[in-house]
Amino acid sequence: MISERLKILLTELHISQRQFAKKINLDAGYFSRIMQGKVTPPDRILLLIENVFHVNKKWLEEGEGDIFSTPDLSLAKKQVLESIDTLNDEQISAVSAFIKYLTEYKSD
Repeated sequence: MISERLKILLTELHISQRQFAKKINLDAGYFSRIMQGKVTPPDRILLLIENVFHVNKKWLEEGEGDIFSTPDLSLAKKQVLESIDTLNDEQISAVSAFIKYLTEYKSD
């Protein structure tokens, strides 16, 4: 059942239902009903979950395969990407400039 897999996903991502709903621009109450199994999420919601959280479509819909569509993404990279989501535009520009500096001037 999708609601059970969503519970697993929230645990894996270490976020609350409210945070999860906010990231996909969904009403927290509506998402709560999905989590309780009272509402079947429409395809557009599943697509948002797949794209925003990089979830494997087959796992989300059928429970088969890896949870994430990018299993080679390390925990460290995942945490950096999650942190970037919390930054404002000015902070993102600073991080982007730093990454550009690191990639252009890396030592051989």
